[in-house]
Amino acid sequence: MNNQPASPPPGLGTAPAPALLSIIQHNCLGSCNVFLSLFESFREATTYPSIVLLQDPPVNKAHLPSFNGFKSFFPPVRKPRVAAYVHMSFLSNYTVLPRFKEVDDVLALDVSSNEPLFGTPFHSFRVINAYSTNTADHRVHSVQPEVLFADLGFPLLVVGDLNIHNPLSDPLRHFSQREISSSTPYFEKAAESGFALLNPPGEYTRFPLVGKPRPSVIDLAFANPPSSPWLKAGTPPSPQRGPTIYQ
Repeated sequence: MNNQPASPPPGLGTAPAPALLSIIQHNCLGSCNVFLSLFESFREATTYPSIVLLQDPPVNKAHLPSFNGFKSFFPPVRKPRVAAYVHMSFLSNYTVLPRFKEVDDVLALDVSSNEPLFGTPFHSFRVINAYSTNTADHRVHSVQPEVLFADLGFPLLVVGDLNIHNPLSDPLRHFSQREISSSTPYFEKAAESGFALLNPPGEYTRFPLVGKPRPSVIDLAFANPPSSPWLKAGTPPSPQRGPTIYQ
């Protein structure tokens, strides 16, 4: 399921094309205002990102909002909990195939080209966007580690709001036994499969809007062995390098 980008509103020009590959992930909290604020903020940058991965996007009558210059992909359910917005210029240069698992909280994009991608010998890579939340059993999340950390022979990025707390991503935080028990299976599975955590340890990705909860690191990004040499989250890429993931 996808939406074509809407025509630009009066007074707004065509969105600038991304010169380099960059990936942004963001939780919209189900708010159209948050969605618009995020995309409007791109106008202040030199170029737009290539791929925007959203968790909890705003949904109205089974439709997601559109934005000039982007095409959206999301699971074919009434209220998808993940979505991807891909810049049209990126789509004109690469083949992008969405993959759905008949669930509302996981979306994969397969990107391919006739030429090797971003200085690697590979002609394709995959990005998984996930929004994992607690179930009735606090030890089990809605998205299981086996779904995320697949054994592939080409680059795979796993990005999402996983709602897990672990010392490897936030070493200065005090963790409860419940947090440790629920997050450990993800980091163990990632390690067993050779995935590298791209988040700089202790760099917060979530800041509470109200109340006294402290900031946390729950928006995570991982890369499998074929992709790890040319990926580093948060660092601007140079030409012929892989994507930068901003959270």
